[in-house]
Amino acid sequence: MPSGYSKYAGGTTLLPNGAMTWKERDTQGPGLSIVTGDDVTGDNCIMSAGWNPDSTPSATQMSDWWGVDLKQCSDPWQSSKRFKVVSYVLDAPVDLTFNVSANGQEDLYRILQKYGNQTGQRVSGYTQQLGFLINGVFTEAQPGQGLAFALKNGTKHSNDIPTASSMANQGELDSLLAHGLFGAPDKHHTSAGYFNPYVRANFALEAGETFIRTVGMHPVHQDLFGEWMPSNNLKGAIYFDMDGIVYTDNALMGHCDGAFNEEVAQVNAAEGCQGEWVTYRSSLVPVDNGDGTWTIAPSAGIDPLNPALNRTVIPADVVASWDSNPLWIPGDIDDFANVNINTFISLGNADNWPTADGNGNASFTIRITPTFDAATASTEPGTAAPEDFIVFIEAPTAVVQ
Repeated sequence: MPSGYSKYAGGTTLLPNGAMTWKERDTQGPGLSIVTGDDVTGDNCIMSAGWNPDSTPSATQMSDWWGVDLKQCSDPWQSSKRFKVVSYVLDAPVDLTFNVSANGQEDLYRILQKYGNQTGQRVSGYTQQLGFLINGVFTEAQPGQGLAFALKNGTKHSNDIPTASSMANQGELDSLLAHGLFGAPDKHHTSAGYFNPYVRANFALEAGETFIRTVGMHPVHQDLFGEWMPSNNLKGAIYFDMDGIVYTDNALMGHCDGAFNEEVAQVNAAEGCQGEWVTYRSSLVPVDNGDGTWTIAPSAGIDPLNPALNRTVIPADVVASWDSNPLWIPGDIDDFANVNINTFISLGNADNWPTADGNGNASFTIRITPTFDAATASTEPGTAAPEDFIVFIEAPTAVVQ
């Protein structure tokens, strides 16, 4: 599940084709909340539910996360603001329906979302749609109907001339893989990504007024790993736990170049990797700065044209030492199966939506559908075809309240 759900206490709201998930710490059920009028900025957003973790700075266990400040759009970076949706089935939609009260004006909401691939298969793209769900039937909204994807300034995208994500500012129209995997340092990240320290991996997008669709995964991901991975067949890695709290973000130090079994590796790291433990970092020795922080050596990244460049096999005695040191944690690279989605939606004219009840109430639906196109998909090096990675799973067929 996203961000370590399967290991640490969390929650789910199951849907026929997917789920909402969350870590039950500062994020609380039902996992999603609507903020209208942020208590600092006045902004609106759709985000995770719960408490600002900065209101409980001394928290070290789950019972400590019951804070005093409800989550807000303006909460600090890395404060668990994204609500998390996962898909279980290819070509099958997950629908999130929101009730609204008509107020005679247009309102802009930022979407803070994480989206996970739990289909058991590679995914080459997905589509988001804005529309209406009536008697179980979804209809995409019409342009000019008052329901639109937009930029931060409220400018609505056009179905006729969609906006490319490369033409929007970061945070306005994005579908990004975790920076710890790919990307150069920026205002939020002091270190570079492990697999590529220069370029951030992402799905390129094009946005219309009523839809957003992917137009391909970035080559820095495709050249190394092919299409988007499912959560049940990930790469394995070794992490260094920089703060001693296992469920916070840890530093990716090396990876298993071969088949990986997470359960076995957590008992015996050498046996859990059916291949070689390797690193692209210049050193595996974290430097204790004496102030509660650590300095991690930079990664040179993987050159897809010359994978041997910068590649260092980790000595057997170092691998063996991880088994007795709780700060070194073997595990799946969960972030490979997740993307952070950033966009904005404009809401207006709700009295005239097809879901309006005549008393100022209406509803709209955000639909997301994952897809796989074998004809255009890139193959991961070492496999014969994209389909070689497919692992089928059975999805739930009932809604659990």
